[in-house]
Amino acid sequence: MMLDTASMEQEVKLMAPDAVTLESMLRDPDILEKCGGSPWQSKYLESTYLDTPGRQLLAHRFGFRFRKYGTPPLWRACLKAEGHMVDGFSVRHEWEQEVDGPVDNLAELPDGPLRQQALTVASGGESLLPLVETVFLRKTVMLTLADQCLAELALDQGEIRAGGKTQPLFEVEVECKSGPNEPMLRFSLLLRQRYNLKPSQHSKFAFGLILLDNRP
Repeated sequence: MMLDTASMEQEVKLMAPDAVTLESMLRDPDILEKCGGSPWQSKYLESTYLDTPGRQLLAHRFGFRFRKYGTPPLWRACLKAEGHMVDGFSVRHEWEQEVDGPVDNLAELPDGPLRQQALTVASGGESLLPLVETVFLRKTVMLTLADQCLAELALDQGEIRAGGKTQPLFEVEVECKSGPNEPMLRFSLLLRQRYNLKPSQHSKFAFGLILLDNRP
């Protein structure tokens, strides 16, 4: 069951070959032009993805995380539907809310659309167990593209951790914040071709589940 209280996330997820590529993008002339000279913003993000022991959220194609950032630390809870991804372009519903910190079960979440949606697909009384962790430095800048499209460009460098294993993370995200998404798609293609970026087939959480479950 999907409650009509979510925002719609529209983004292109691309994988970079290495940290040098991400560093080069910080000085890209087209990016600098479209951000109007605004400086890059940096933020260290730590996320833990959780589910019930029976993975009730996953069974209904949802992912749930707590994310910590800032000094002093701030926390956000986020619930995302699986949606669909084609050639790196992902469209999915999401519910996000500031929280005081992690909770032991879904019933302890603050009242609001996120809690309401989570409890439609999973038991509120069952303990939440950590499945996947991500830690990365995110550098972001806002881009003004054609046709009044406003997009956020994020460069993520860090790692994904699950099941005692780690996977390096070099990811580029271009998210449409307002306006039509076609200019965002065109600009993403430009970056993809210029920097040999590969369309991602999975979210960070999904990559972590592959590590956790030893899937090829």
